[in-house]
Amino acid sequence: MKIFQLITPRTAYTSFNERAKFSLTFRTCFLFSIVIGTITTISYISRDAFFYHYLGVFILSCSGLIYMHLAKKYQAVSIVICSFATIIIYLSVFQIKGAVHIIEALWMIVIVLFSFFTLNKWWGFTFIFFNVLLYVIYFNTYFFSNLQDFSNMTSTTQIIMSVEFTFTMFLIGFIMHHFHEVTEHANQKRRKAYEQLSLEKAIVDKQNIEKTALLQEIHHRVKNNLQVIISLLRIQSSELQSDEAKVSFDDAITRIMTMSLIHQKMYEKEALSQIDLSDYLSTLFNDVIAANYRGIEVTVEQGIQIPFIGPKTIVPVGLIVNELVSNSMKHAFNNNHGKIEVAMKKINSSTFTLTYRDDGTWKDNQNSSFGLQLIEVFTEQLDGTYERCLDENGTTYNFLLRFLD
Repeated sequence: MKIFQLITPRTAYTSFNERAKFSLTFRTCFLFSIVIGTITTISYISRDAFFYHYLGVFILSCSGLIYMHLAKKYQAVSIVICSFATIIIYLSVFQIKGAVHIIEALWMIVIVLFSFFTLNKWWGFTFIFFNVLLYVIYFNTYFFSNLQDFSNMTSTTQIIMSVEFTFTMFLIGFIMHHFHEVTEHANQKRRKAYEQLSLEKAIVDKQNIEKTALLQEIHHRVKNNLQVIISLLRIQSSELQSDEAKVSFDDAITRIMTMSLIHQKMYEKEALSQIDLSDYLSTLFNDVIAANYRGIEVTVEQGIQIPFIGPKTIVPVGLIVNELVSNSMKHAFNNNHGKIEVAMKKINSSTFTLTYRDDGTWKDNQNSSFGLQLIEVFTEQLDGTYERCLDENGTTYNFLLRFLD
């Protein structure tokens, strides 16, 4: 193969596949020039009937070599060689009588493989069609009559046929060799790309593990710091004499506890970008109810249809629910038992609804309470709106909110 590398001219193609196609086309023309040129000479001396057909192929291959040396391109040469070689084969089969024309079938195989490799599959299928068409016609017209005259074949014709057969077999192997080189090159690039991607993935995975661990540690420390603040507030609250001041401290504690719970949930989960909403609200309900427990048994029913929610959205949602539950515990339930219903539903990719209902009776002056003011603030943070409905069965809040992340 070194001699072929020496005679093949350089091209401007940067793709390995394109360079391989150019090399195959040029080297095929070079081989045709030598082998078919020799056969052409022999057929001229022996007055063989195929002389002009061989001469046509010889001229075609020499023209292709000259063009590729000058233009440094192969596509036009490939199309011309395959097309004119097919025409020459057609002329050979239908013009030359007394020959079996089996070698022509091998030439057509060479043309099909060559067109598949250097051009594309549509050219390959086109030449397959013409090959099939040629021999369907030939086998049903001239084949048997030519077969009867085949015994008159000269020794020179036998030599030419054997050379052609050997040359076509060599070309088939030659094309397959180039195809194997291209395939092997592609496999090597694929293996290198896979190894590089695997290495990069391992680095990214390691970085993600480190970042996740760091973020979890940050959330853990924030949660601990908030717990310290809660403990300090409780200690300070125990020293207060005013009941009103103690209530304000307790409210502040539950709000801080709500934010602390978010960091706790994010610390416990590997997926820091998403929080299990149902799990978070269940824990939040238990904590808020326990913090505001005044001998009233409260039943909570959840209808959460949003499985996960981002940290930017969960903070105001959690604070809204905290204020609602705290207000229900303080101002709505007057009996020994109360019921709270909460439902969340996704409307589309950017909006969702939150419905909160209790079966208590609120005092009218609570409409201007600090807790309701906070609910308005947190609703605005979520670019949302809400309405409050009072009836004989209790109080209902209907929120239309937006996802922030």
